[in-house]
Amino acid sequence: MNSVSSPFITRRKFLFAAASIAASVPIRPALALATGEHRIRVAPGQARLTGPDGPRTPVWAYDGTVPGPTLRLRQGRPARIIVENGLGEDTTVHWHGIRLPNAMDGVPGLTQPPIRPGENFVYEFTPPDAGTFWYHPHADSLVQLGRGLAGALIVEEAEPVAVDRELLWLLQDWRLTKDGQIAAGFGNMMDAAMSGRVGNVVTVNGAPPADLTVKAGERVRLRLANASLARIMALRFEVHRPVIVAIDGQPCDPHEPEGGRLVLAPAMRIDVVLDMQGDPGKRYAVIDEFYDGLAYSLTTLAYDAGAPLRDHPLDAPLRLPANPLPAPDLAKAERHEIVLQGATCRLTMRNETAWWHPMHVHGFSLSVLSRNGSPVPHRQWQDTVLLAPKDTIECAFVADNPGDWMLHCHVADHQMAGLMTVFRVT
Repeated sequence: MNSVSSPFITRRKFLFAAASIAASVPIRPALALATGEHRIRVAPGQARLTGPDGPRTPVWAYDGTVPGPTLRLRQGRPARIIVENGLGEDTTVHWHGIRLPNAMDGVPGLTQPPIRPGENFVYEFTPPDAGTFWYHPHADSLVQLGRGLAGALIVEEAEPVAVDRELLWLLQDWRLTKDGQIAAGFGNMMDAAMSGRVGNVVTVNGAPPADLTVKAGERVRLRLANASLARIMALRFEVHRPVIVAIDGQPCDPHEPEGGRLVLAPAMRIDVVLDMQGDPGKRYAVIDEFYDGLAYSLTTLAYDAGAPLRDHPLDAPLRLPANPLPAPDLAKAERHEIVLQGATCRLTMRNETAWWHPMHVHGFSLSVLSRNGSPVPHRQWQDTVLLAPKDTIECAFVADNPGDWMLHCHVADHQMAGLMTVFRVT
Protein backbone atom coordinates (compact mmCIF):
# COMPACT_ATOMS: atom_id res chain seq x y z
CA MET A 1 0.00 0.00 0.00
CA ASN A 2 1.22 3.48 -0.73
CA SER A 3 2.31 5.53 2.25
CA VAL A 4 -0.34 7.80 3.75
CA SER A 5 0.42 11.17 5.26
CA SER A 6 -3.04 12.00 6.61
CA PRO A 7 -3.80 11.60 10.32
CA PHE A 8 -6.27 9.03 11.59
CA ILE A 9 -9.80 9.84 12.71
CA THR A 10 -10.44 8.26 16.07
CA ARG A 11 -14.17 8.45 16.69
CA ARG A 12 -16.76 5.69 16.40
CA LYS A 13 -19.42 7.90 14.85
CA PHE A 14 -18.79 10.61 12.33
CA LEU A 15 -20.18 12.20 9.19
CA PHE A 16 -18.20 13.07 6.08
CA ALA A 17 -19.21 16.40 4.50
CA ALA A 18 -18.20 15.28 1.06
CA ALA A 19 -17.71 17.11 -2.19
CA SER A 20 -15.42 15.21 -4.29
CA ILE A 21 -17.24 12.56 -6.43
CA ALA A 22 -40.08 -19.60 -20.75
CA ALA A 23 -42.93 -19.22 -18.53
CA SER A 24 -45.06 -16.51 -17.06
CA VAL A 25 -43.93 -17.55 -13.58
CA PRO A 26 -40.70 -15.81 -12.50
CA ILE A 27 -37.78 -18.14 -11.94
CA ARG A 28 -34.76 -17.82 -9.67
CA PRO A 29 -31.37 -17.56 -11.36
CA ALA A 30 -29.12 -20.60 -11.14
CA LEU A 31 -27.06 -20.61 -7.96
CA ALA A 32 -23.76 -21.45 -9.61
CA LEU A 33 -20.96 -21.50 -7.03
CA ALA A 34 -23.41 -20.52 -4.27
CA THR A 35 -21.45 -22.35 -1.63
CA GLY A 36 -19.55 -21.21 1.42
CA GLU A 37 -16.01 -22.30 0.46
CA HIS A 38 -13.98 -21.41 -2.61
CA ARG A 39 -10.38 -21.62 -3.72
CA ILE A 40 -8.93 -19.10 -6.18
CA ARG A 41 -5.51 -19.16 -7.82
CA VAL A 42 -3.99 -15.90 -9.04
CA ALA A 43 -1.62 -16.48 -11.96
CA PRO A 44 -0.58 -15.34 -15.44
CA GLY A 45 -2.83 -16.45 -18.27
CA GLN A 46 -4.06 -15.56 -21.72
CA ALA A 47 -7.30 -14.10 -23.07
CA ARG A 48 -8.78 -13.18 -26.44
CA LEU A 49 -10.02 -9.71 -25.58
CA THR A 50 -10.84 -8.73 -29.17
CA GLY A 51 -12.77 -11.87 -30.07
CA PRO A 52 -12.18 -15.56 -30.84
CA ASP A 53 -10.20 -14.74 -33.98
CA GLY A 54 -8.11 -12.04 -32.32
CA PRO A 55 -4.64 -12.39 -30.82
CA ARG A 56 -4.00 -13.93 -27.44
CA THR A 57 -3.28 -11.28 -24.83
CA PRO A 58 -1.08 -12.16 -21.84
CA VAL A 59 -3.08 -11.28 -18.71
CA TRP A 60 -3.16 -11.96 -15.01
CA ALA A 61 -6.21 -13.94 -14.03
CA TYR A 62 -8.18 -15.57 -11.24
CA ASP A 63 -8.49 -19.30 -12.00
CA GLY A 64 -7.35 -18.69 -15.55
CA THR A 65 -10.31 -16.57 -16.66
CA VAL A 66 -10.91 -12.86 -17.31
CA PRO A 67 -12.88 -11.81 -15.43
CA GLY A 68 -12.43 -14.31 -12.62
CA PRO A 69 -15.14 -16.77 -11.60
CA THR A 70 -18.37 -15.25 -10.34
CA LEU A 71 -18.59 -16.14 -6.66
CA ARG A 72 -22.09 -16.53 -5.27
CA LEU A 73 -22.49 -16.41 -1.51
CA ARG A 74 -25.54 -16.47 0.73
CA GLN A 75 -26.54 -13.53 2.87
CA GLY A 76 -25.75 -14.22 6.51
CA ARG A 77 -23.89 -17.47 5.74
CA PRO A 78 -20.17 -17.85 6.56
CA ALA A 79 -17.79 -17.83 3.59
CA ARG A 80 -14.24 -19.18 3.39
CA ILE A 81 -12.14 -18.24 0.36
CA ILE A 82 -8.59 -19.52 -0.04
CA VAL A 83 -6.43 -17.38 -2.32
CA GLU A 84 -3.23 -18.84 -3.76
CA ASN A 85 -0.67 -16.48 -5.25
CA GLY A 86 0.88 -17.81 -8.46
CA LEU A 87 2.24 -14.44 -9.55
CA GLY A 88 5.84 -13.34 -9.31
CA GLU A 89 4.90 -10.49 -6.95
CA ASP A 90 2.82 -9.87 -3.83
CA THR A 91 -0.95 -9.65 -4.06
CA THR A 92 -4.10 -9.55 -1.90
CA VAL A 93 -7.85 -9.66 -2.55
CA HIS A 94 -10.19 -6.86 -1.51
CA TRP A 95 -13.88 -7.83 -1.31
CA HIS A 96 -15.19 -4.56 -2.62
CA GLY A 97 -18.33 -3.27 -0.90
CA ILE A 98 -18.66 -6.08 1.65
CA ARG A 99 -19.03 -4.91 5.25
CA LEU A 100 -16.63 -7.39 6.80
CA PRO A 101 -14.08 -7.63 9.65
CA ASN A 102 -11.09 -5.36 9.14
CA ALA A 103 -8.62 -8.26 9.05
CA MET A 104 -10.38 -9.61 5.94
CA ASP A 105 -10.37 -6.35 3.94
CA GLY A 106 -7.34 -7.21 1.82
CA VAL A 107 -5.14 -4.10 2.13
CA PRO A 108 -1.47 -5.12 2.47
CA GLY A 109 0.40 -3.44 5.28
CA LEU A 110 -2.82 -2.14 6.82
CA THR A 111 -5.21 -5.06 7.38
CA GLN A 112 -3.02 -8.05 6.47
CA PRO A 113 0.46 -8.99 5.34
CA PRO A 114 0.73 -9.33 1.56
CA ILE A 115 0.30 -12.78 0.03
CA ARG A 116 3.83 -13.62 -1.12
CA PRO A 117 4.47 -15.56 -4.34
CA GLY A 118 3.68 -19.24 -3.74
CA GLU A 119 1.76 -18.54 -0.53
CA ASN A 120 -1.94 -18.73 0.42
CA PHE A 121 -4.24 -16.56 2.49
CA VAL A 122 -7.60 -17.62 3.89
CA TYR A 123 -10.37 -15.00 3.91
CA GLU A 124 -13.28 -15.76 6.22
CA PHE A 125 -16.32 -13.51 6.62
CA THR A 126 -20.10 -13.58 6.76
CA PRO A 127 -21.66 -11.15 4.27
CA PRO A 128 -24.42 -9.19 6.05
CA ASP A 129 -25.84 -7.66 2.88
CA ALA A 130 -27.30 -9.19 -0.26
CA GLY A 131 -26.30 -7.50 -3.49
CA THR A 132 -23.80 -7.07 -6.31
CA PHE A 133 -20.18 -6.75 -5.21
CA TRP A 134 -16.80 -7.60 -6.75
CA TYR A 135 -13.25 -8.59 -5.85
CA HIS A 136 -9.84 -7.32 -6.97
CA PRO A 137 -6.27 -6.90 -5.71
CA HIS A 138 -5.14 -4.07 -3.46
CA ALA A 139 -1.42 -4.58 -4.06
CA ASP A 140 0.16 -2.83 -7.04
CA SER A 141 -3.45 -2.01 -7.87
CA LEU A 142 -2.85 -0.10 -11.10
CA VAL A 143 -0.89 -2.91 -12.76
CA GLN A 144 -2.75 -5.88 -11.31
CA LEU A 145 -6.20 -4.49 -12.13
CA GLY A 146 -4.95 -3.29 -15.50
CA ARG A 147 -3.72 -6.78 -16.37
CA GLY A 148 -7.11 -8.33 -15.67
CA LEU A 149 -7.51 -9.22 -12.00
CA ALA A 150 -11.19 -8.67 -11.24
CA GLY A 151 -14.24 -10.82 -10.61
CA ALA A 152 -17.87 -10.48 -9.55
CA LEU A 153 -19.15 -11.48 -6.12
CA ILE A 154 -22.91 -11.85 -5.75
CA VAL A 155 -24.58 -12.30 -2.38
CA GLU A 156 -27.94 -13.94 -2.91
CA GLU A 157 -31.12 -12.64 -1.28
CA ALA A 158 -32.78 -15.02 1.14
CA GLU A 159 -35.90 -15.08 -1.04
CA PRO A 160 -36.02 -15.14 -4.86
CA VAL A 161 -36.55 -11.90 -6.74
CA ALA A 162 -39.45 -11.84 -9.21
CA VAL A 163 -37.65 -11.81 -12.58
CA ASP A 164 -37.54 -14.19 -15.51
CA ARG A 165 -33.80 -14.02 -15.94
CA GLU A 166 -30.69 -12.56 -14.33
CA LEU A 167 -27.72 -11.20 -16.25
CA LEU A 168 -24.33 -9.93 -15.12
CA TRP A 169 -22.18 -7.51 -17.11
CA LEU A 170 -18.73 -7.07 -15.62
CA LEU A 171 -17.27 -4.23 -17.69
CA GLN A 172 -13.53 -3.80 -18.19
CA ASP A 173 -11.48 -1.32 -20.18
CA TRP A 174 -8.11 -2.19 -21.73
CA ARG A 175 -5.31 -0.18 -23.32
CA LEU A 176 -4.08 -2.52 -26.05
CA THR A 177 -1.46 -2.17 -28.77
CA LYS A 178 -2.27 -2.91 -32.42
CA ASP A 179 -1.17 -6.52 -31.98
CA GLY A 180 -3.48 -7.03 -28.99
CA GLN A 181 -0.93 -6.76 -26.21
CA ILE A 182 -1.46 -4.75 -23.04
CA ALA A 183 0.26 -1.42 -23.61
CA ALA A 184 3.19 -0.44 -21.44
CA GLY A 185 3.29 2.82 -19.52
CA PHE A 186 1.40 2.02 -16.34
CA GLY A 187 1.68 4.93 -13.94
CA ASN A 188 2.74 7.63 -16.38
CA MET A 189 2.42 11.17 -15.08
CA MET A 190 -0.06 12.35 -17.73
CA ASP A 191 -2.59 9.68 -16.73
CA ALA A 192 -2.06 10.44 -13.05
CA ALA A 193 -2.54 14.19 -13.59
CA MET A 194 -5.62 13.86 -15.79
CA SER A 195 -8.39 11.27 -16.28
CA GLY A 196 -6.35 8.13 -15.55
CA ARG A 197 -5.54 5.19 -17.82
CA VAL A 198 -8.61 5.14 -20.08
CA GLY A 199 -8.24 2.31 -22.60
CA ASN A 200 -9.21 1.72 -26.22
CA VAL A 201 -11.03 -1.63 -25.86
CA VAL A 202 -14.07 -2.38 -23.70
CA THR A 203 -15.11 -5.92 -22.81
CA VAL A 204 -18.30 -7.35 -21.33
CA ASN A 205 -17.53 -10.39 -19.19
CA GLY A 206 -14.09 -10.60 -20.81
CA ALA A 207 -15.30 -10.55 -24.41
CA PRO A 208 -15.90 -7.81 -26.98
CA PRO A 209 -19.46 -6.51 -27.14
CA ALA A 210 -21.90 -8.87 -28.88
CA ASP A 211 -25.64 -9.14 -29.40
CA LEU A 212 -27.72 -10.11 -26.40
CA THR A 213 -30.72 -12.22 -27.39
CA VAL A 214 -33.87 -11.28 -25.49
CA LYS A 215 -37.55 -12.16 -25.64
CA ALA A 216 -40.40 -9.68 -25.78
CA GLY A 217 -42.31 -9.48 -22.52
CA GLU A 218 -39.63 -10.93 -20.26
CA ARG A 219 -38.33 -9.17 -17.15
CA VAL A 220 -34.57 -9.18 -16.65
CA ARG A 221 -32.49 -8.25 -13.64
CA LEU A 222 -29.24 -6.82 -14.98
CA ARG A 223 -26.28 -6.53 -12.60
CA LEU A 224 -23.74 -3.99 -13.89
CA ALA A 225 -20.24 -3.67 -12.45
CA ASN A 226 -17.50 -1.36 -13.73
CA ALA A 227 -14.07 -2.93 -13.16
CA SER A 228 -12.19 -0.43 -15.33
CA LEU A 229 -9.11 1.43 -14.18
CA ALA A 230 -10.50 4.84 -15.12
CA ARG A 231 -13.28 4.72 -17.74
CA ILE A 232 -16.61 6.20 -16.63
CA MET A 233 -19.64 4.94 -18.54
CA ALA A 234 -23.06 6.45 -19.21
CA LEU A 235 -25.31 3.75 -20.69
CA ARG A 236 -28.43 4.62 -22.66
CA PHE A 237 -30.82 1.82 -23.62
CA GLU A 238 -32.61 2.63 -26.87
CA VAL A 239 -36.43 2.50 -26.44
CA HIS A 240 -36.13 0.76 -23.05
CA ARG A 241 -36.62 2.31 -19.61
CA PRO A 242 -34.32 0.65 -17.06
CA VAL A 243 -35.36 0.95 -13.43
CA ILE A 244 -32.56 1.21 -10.85
CA VAL A 245 -33.27 -1.07 -7.88
CA ALA A 246 -29.85 -1.10 -6.18
CA ILE A 247 -26.63 0.94 -6.19
CA ASP A 248 -23.34 -0.57 -5.01
CA GLY A 249 -25.23 -3.61 -3.79
CA GLN A 250 -27.64 -1.66 -1.59
CA PRO A 251 -31.37 -1.54 -2.46
CA CYS A 252 -32.83 1.90 -3.15
CA ASP A 253 -36.22 3.30 -4.05
CA PRO A 254 -36.87 1.96 -7.57
CA HIS A 255 -36.44 4.82 -10.03
CA GLU A 256 -35.50 5.60 -13.61
CA PRO A 257 -32.05 7.18 -14.02
CA GLU A 258 -31.77 10.91 -14.54
CA GLY A 259 -31.76 11.67 -18.25
CA GLY A 260 -32.30 7.99 -18.99
CA ARG A 261 -28.58 7.20 -18.63
CA LEU A 262 -26.95 4.84 -16.15
CA VAL A 263 -23.73 6.53 -15.01
CA LEU A 264 -21.23 3.96 -13.80
CA ALA A 265 -17.79 5.02 -12.59
CA PRO A 266 -14.93 2.61 -11.83
CA ALA A 267 -15.82 0.28 -8.91
CA MET A 268 -19.52 1.18 -8.97
CA ARG A 269 -22.33 -1.34 -9.42
CA ILE A 270 -25.92 -0.73 -10.45
CA ASP A 271 -28.73 -3.29 -10.49
CA VAL A 272 -31.55 -2.52 -12.90
CA VAL A 273 -34.79 -4.20 -13.87
CA LEU A 274 -35.54 -4.21 -17.60
CA ASP A 275 -38.98 -5.05 -18.92
CA MET A 276 -38.40 -6.10 -22.52
CA GLN A 277 -41.08 -4.09 -24.28
CA GLY A 278 -39.44 -3.91 -27.70
CA ASP A 279 -40.87 -5.50 -30.83
CA PRO A 280 -40.11 -9.13 -31.73
CA GLY A 281 -37.39 -9.33 -34.36
CA LYS A 282 -36.12 -5.79 -33.72
CA ARG A 283 -32.70 -4.67 -32.46
CA TYR A 284 -31.97 -1.89 -29.97
CA ALA A 285 -28.53 -0.53 -29.09
CA VAL A 286 -27.09 0.03 -25.62
CA ILE A 287 -24.83 3.06 -26.08
CA ASP A 288 -22.06 4.35 -23.83
CA GLU A 289 -22.01 8.12 -24.32
CA PHE A 290 -20.15 9.49 -21.29
CA TYR A 291 -17.29 11.11 -23.22
CA ASP A 292 -18.27 13.85 -25.67
CA GLY A 293 -17.83 12.76 -29.27
CA LEU A 294 -16.75 9.22 -28.32
CA ALA A 295 -20.06 7.36 -28.07
CA TYR A 296 -20.06 3.71 -29.10
CA SER A 297 -22.44 0.76 -28.97
CA LEU A 298 -21.68 -1.43 -25.97
CA THR A 299 -24.10 -4.15 -27.05
CA THR A 300 -27.39 -4.68 -28.85
CA LEU A 301 -30.62 -6.09 -27.45
CA ALA A 302 -31.65 -8.48 -30.24
CA TYR A 303 -35.26 -9.64 -29.90
CA ASP A 304 -36.15 -13.07 -31.19
CA ALA A 305 -39.03 -13.21 -33.62
CA GLY A 306 -41.29 -15.35 -31.44
CA ALA A 307 -44.45 -14.33 -29.63
CA PRO A 308 -43.98 -12.23 -26.46
CA LEU A 309 -43.59 -14.07 -23.19
CA ARG A 310 -46.42 -11.92 -21.83
CA ASP A 311 -48.49 -9.05 -23.20
CA HIS A 312 -47.93 -6.71 -20.26
CA PRO A 313 -45.04 -6.14 -17.87
CA LEU A 314 -44.77 -8.64 -15.04
CA ASP A 315 -47.09 -7.68 -12.19
CA ALA A 316 -44.56 -7.99 -9.38
CA PRO A 317 -42.89 -5.44 -7.08
CA LEU A 318 -39.59 -3.92 -8.19
CA ARG A 319 -38.31 -3.08 -4.71
CA LEU A 320 -35.60 -5.36 -3.33
CA PRO A 321 -35.59 -6.43 0.32
CA ALA A 322 -33.68 -4.02 2.55
CA ASN A 323 -30.26 -4.88 3.94
CA PRO A 324 -29.51 -4.49 7.66
CA LEU A 325 -27.73 -1.15 7.42
CA PRO A 326 -27.58 0.90 10.64
CA ALA A 327 -29.30 4.26 10.23
CA PRO A 328 -27.16 7.30 11.12
CA ASP A 329 -28.43 9.68 13.79
CA LEU A 330 -27.90 12.92 11.91
CA ALA A 331 -28.83 15.10 14.86
CA LYS A 332 -25.85 13.77 16.84
CA ALA A 333 -23.43 13.19 13.97
CA GLU A 334 -19.95 14.69 14.14
CA ARG A 335 -18.87 16.50 10.97
CA HIS A 336 -15.60 16.09 9.12
CA GLU A 337 -14.46 17.18 5.68
CA ILE A 338 -12.20 15.69 3.07
CA VAL A 339 -10.83 18.07 0.44
CA LEU A 340 -9.42 16.70 -2.82
CA GLN A 341 -6.59 18.86 -4.14
CA GLY A 342 -4.69 17.09 -6.96
CA ALA A 343 -2.87 14.28 -5.19
CA THR A 344 -3.28 15.71 -1.79
CA CYS A 345 -5.84 14.22 0.55
CA ARG A 346 -6.88 15.80 3.85
CA LEU A 347 -9.68 14.80 6.14
CA THR A 348 -12.39 16.60 4.14
CA MET A 349 -14.24 15.72 0.95
CA ARG A 350 -14.76 18.42 -1.60
CA ASN A 351 -13.56 18.09 -5.19
CA GLU A 352 -11.38 21.06 -6.03
CA THR A 353 -9.88 19.42 -9.12
CA ALA A 354 -10.91 19.49 -12.78
CA TRP A 355 -11.34 15.71 -12.90
CA TRP A 356 -13.92 13.13 -11.86
CA HIS A 357 -13.21 11.02 -8.77
CA PRO A 358 -15.12 7.88 -7.72
CA MET A 359 -14.33 7.87 -3.99
CA HIS A 360 -14.49 4.44 -2.35
CA VAL A 361 -14.78 3.83 1.38
CA HIS A 362 -13.78 0.45 2.78
CA GLY A 363 -15.80 -1.39 5.41
CA PHE A 364 -18.93 0.76 5.25
CA SER A 365 -21.75 1.94 3.03
CA LEU A 366 -22.51 5.67 2.94
CA SER A 367 -25.96 7.21 3.02
CA VAL A 368 -25.70 9.89 0.34
CA LEU A 369 -27.55 12.92 1.71
CA SER A 370 -26.91 15.82 -0.67
CA ARG A 371 -25.00 16.91 -3.73
CA ASN A 372 -24.02 20.58 -3.98
CA GLY A 373 -26.61 21.46 -1.37
CA SER A 374 -29.52 19.62 -3.01
CA PRO A 375 -30.98 16.52 -1.33
CA VAL A 376 -30.21 13.21 -3.04
CA PRO A 377 -33.47 11.28 -3.58
CA HIS A 378 -34.30 7.56 -3.61
CA ARG A 379 -32.56 6.64 -0.33
CA GLN A 380 -29.21 5.83 -1.90
CA TRP A 381 -26.44 4.01 -0.02
CA GLN A 382 -23.10 3.73 -1.78
CA ASP A 383 -19.56 2.58 -1.06
CA THR A 384 -18.24 4.39 -4.16
CA VAL A 385 -19.46 7.95 -4.69
CA LEU A 386 -18.71 9.70 -7.99
CA LEU A 387 -17.63 13.30 -7.55
CA ALA A 388 -17.75 15.57 -10.57
CA PRO A 389 -15.33 18.51 -10.78
CA LYS A 390 -16.11 21.09 -8.07
CA ASP A 391 -18.76 18.83 -6.52
CA THR A 392 -19.60 18.82 -2.83
CA ILE A 393 -21.35 15.75 -1.50
CA GLU A 394 -22.60 15.11 2.01
CA CYS A 395 -22.80 11.55 3.27
CA ALA A 396 -23.37 9.82 6.60
CA PHE A 397 -22.80 6.42 8.14
CA VAL A 398 -22.56 4.72 11.50
CA ALA A 399 -18.89 4.01 12.24
CA ASP A 400 -19.53 0.73 14.03
CA ASN A 401 -16.88 -1.47 12.38
CA PRO A 402 -13.56 -1.12 14.24
CA GLY A 403 -10.27 -0.93 12.42
CA ASP A 404 -8.09 1.12 10.11
CA TRP A 405 -9.94 1.65 6.82
CA MET A 406 -8.99 3.11 3.48
CA LEU A 407 -10.76 5.90 1.64
CA HIS A 408 -9.45 6.51 -1.88
CA CYS A 409 -10.22 7.42 -5.46
CA HIS A 410 -10.90 4.32 -7.58
CA VAL A 411 -9.30 5.82 -10.66
CA ALA A 412 -6.23 3.69 -10.07
CA ASP A 413 -3.74 6.30 -11.30
CA HIS A 414 -5.18 8.85 -8.87
CA GLN A 415 -5.01 6.39 -5.98
CA MET A 416 -1.41 5.43 -6.72
CA ALA A 417 -0.47 9.10 -7.06
CA GLY A 418 -1.66 9.74 -3.51
CA LEU A 419 -5.42 10.38 -3.60
CA MET A 420 -6.05 8.14 -0.61
CA THR A 421 -6.18 8.27 3.16
CA VAL A 422 -6.84 6.06 6.17
CA PHE A 423 -9.33 6.56 8.99
CA ARG A 424 -9.51 4.68 12.27
CA VAL A 425 -12.66 3.47 13.98
CA THR A 426 -12.09 2.45 17.59
